[in-house]
Amino acid sequence: MGFLPINNPPEFTEEVEQWTRETDADGAEMAKEIGKLLNNTIYNKSEAERLEHVTLVTLTAANWTGTSAPYIQTVTVRDVKESMEPILVSALADGASESVQKAYGKAFGIVSSGTASVGDGTATFKVYKKPVVDIVVGLKGV
Repeated sequence: MGFLPINNPPEFTEEVEQWTRETDADGAEMAKEIGKLLNNTIYNKSEAERLEHVTLVTLTAANWTGTSAPYIQTVTVRDVKESMEPILVSALADGASESVQKAYGKAFGIVSSGTASVGDGTATFKVYKKPVVDIVVGLKGV
């Protein structure tokens, strides 16, 4: 008995041949089409899981570059790809004190009011005012 190969990472295809009663019964050829369907299923499942995943990124107050706006900081983000469109989310710890919440809120407001882009393995943030504290933000969908 043979097994259908699962690509790693799974690949999505829109080209799946339709088999009918009139199609010659060739199990090996039919298995290729079933393999495509299996990989599509696994691809869709892993894609849905990735869209719910949040990757934490630390932006340090000291690493903003530039002498005038926009100030730029590029950080390494292991699994991000240029084709992704992550969503910036707060990563404020549950139960943070009022003073931590206020400082985080100011820094997060600055970062979220700026712009960001991703490349293969990096995220670049641009802001018009430098945050004065280090901040951990989330990138949902990475």
